[in-house]
Amino acid sequence: MSPLTLTGRVERGEGIATGLGCPTANLAVEQGVIIPALGVYVGEAVFDGETYPSIVCVNDGRTGLNLKLEVHLLDVCKDLTDKQLSVRLLDKLRDLVPWEGADQMRAIIADDLSNAHEWFRRH
Repeated sequence: MSPLTLTGRVERGEGIATGLGCPTANLAVEQGVIIPALGVYVGEAVFDGETYPSIVCVNDGRTGLNLKLEVHLLDVCKDLTDKQLSVRLLDKLRDLVPWEGADQMRAIIADDLSNAHEWFRRH
């Protein structure tokens, strides 16, 4: 996969990921921007001149009509609301999978975090 960089302003989300123990920065995607396939990616988030290893979830929201780009900084907790954020997608970890509740989603997120840390150790 060739790296793709997306840039936008971070918007306040619904807090669902935060409630699952994985706070995300919700990047506003402008219309007309080419995006990758839905899924979970490893990436690098850049703001205020600093680069952070990240997990990025590209999804279509709970309604299937609302494109979302959610960025979780690995091992860092910062409120990025209203900041300009660039995200470079490096590799796809997995496709999106349906989940049946918070406990199952927490387990999926834990696997994603483990796989992302392993990916960054190897690269």
